[in-house]
Formats: sequence, structure tokens, C-alpha cells
Amino acid sequence: MVFSGASTRAARTNIAPWPARIATLVQRERKTRFAGGRLGALWAYITPVTWVGFVVLFYRFTGRHAPLDAGLEIFVAVGFLPYIIFRQTITSMSRGAISNRAMLVIRGVRVGDLLTASAVQELINSLVLMTVVLGGISLLFGARPPADIARAVEGIACAWLLGVGLGRMLAVVSLMSDTIFRMIPIILRPTFWISGIFYTAHELLGPIYDILAWSPLLHATEILREGYFLGYRSPLSDARFVLVVALVPYVISFPLEMILVRRDVSRYRS
Repeated sequence: MVFSGASTRAARTNIAPWPARIATLVQRERKTRFAGGRLGALWAYITPVTWVGFVVLFYRFTGRHAPLDAGLEIFVAVGFLPYIIFRQTITSMSRGAISNRAMLVIRGVRVGDLLTASAVQELINSLVLMTVVLGGISLLFGARPPADIARAVEGIACAWLLGVGLGRMLAVVSLMSDTIFRMIPIILRPTFWISGIFYTAHELLGPIYDILAWSPLLHATEILREGYFLGYRSPLSDARFVLVVALVPYVISFPLEMILVRRDVSRYRS
């Protein structure tokens, strides 16, 4: 289903089923984001790979080694992936309602549909990113494959769910003004340091451990490490805790969205 020409006029009189709407919006989201064709799609993975490469070079320059029995490249990549997926999911959903706002003229399409499409597209990107980055490092540096693929995917899913939960709430709130939208990157900056990119839970001591134990993103990172590194077990790897934290802002976003739309606060009302 494509919303153009006669299809657009038909869509205004007949509401498409929800799965069809989401599938169409996901397709449009992919074409919009990767407008440059294969080069545009490739660019989406160049930035994360660059981050990983920069940190690996920094580690080597400072003489630091991976705290696990693993290569430095794979340790850094596994630590970075949950943060990248979490951050990109929030960014994608925050921009979704704005970049696809023209779709709101179609009968049946709501802001929630735009956000769901962005989340689904980001899930696809996350799985591809995990395969490309970790697979590439395994081929180039001889890193061992994941010890428990299911557990590794669970870690990626936890990071994505956190992004979806917080991303939906921030996206709805950002509909009130451009200022709030621009503040989102600032709000997310501290998550870089509490995600466990540069350390494991076993390296944390005393009050720092007690504080970071409440970081759901650190739990997601440690879950991925448990799935990837054979024999690694973390004291901070509770998927249920991550799920609860992700659900709270996600659930709050629905009544918040209704209030904003009913009171005409949203900049892009459906």
C-alpha cells in the first residue's frame, strides 16, 4: 500500500488496517532516512563503526586492556552497541513525528503510528547493526562468536525497549515546542557514562556500584556481555528490571499524547 495519488484519496475515505499502515510508514521511513540509496544505508553504520574504532585507538594509546578474556575490539563493540541502539531509537522516534508529519493528513494515521513505525524500523536497524559490527570484527580480528546467541539478542532487545519507552515519551513531549525537541540530546548525554561502555559491573565498587545498579542501560549492556563472552556472569543483568523501566515512560506517553492533542498543544495534530 502506497499513499500517493488515487491511493491517497482512497485512504481518506477508507481507513487501512493498522498493520498495513505501519508497514507503509516503515517503508517510507526507510526510504526517507536512506535517501542516498546504498550509500545512504551504508552511512547509517559508518558512524557506529567510527565510534568503536576511535575508542579502540584510545585504549591502545593509553595502554589499557580489555577487563575480560576477549579482544579489545570485540569488548569495545559489545559495550558500545546497547548505547548506540538506545540513543538511535530515541532520536529516530523523536524525529519521526516531524519528518513524517505530512502523513497525518491521511485518515486513520496518528502520531502514535508514526512513532511505532520509527520504532520498528530501528529494531530492524539494530539487528542489522549487531550482525554487521560483531560479524565484521569476528572476521577481521578472529573474535569468537557469541557464547549464547539468545542471551545476546536479549541484551540488544533490552536496549531497544529502553529506547522505545523513553523515546515515545520524549517524542510526545517534544511535540509541544522546538525547544524541548532540541533539549533531547542534552538530556541523553549522561547516559553515555552510565551505560557501561568503558567498564563492567565487576569493576564498580562501593557507592558507585550502588548508584549505577539503578542504570537499566548498564543492565542491558551486561546482558549482552553475558550472551557474548563465554563464562561471563554479571551481578547487574536483570532483564525484568529493564522491562519495567522501559514500560513506565511508554505507558505514561499515551495519556500524555491524548492530553496534548485534545488541548491543541501539539504542533502537529492529527
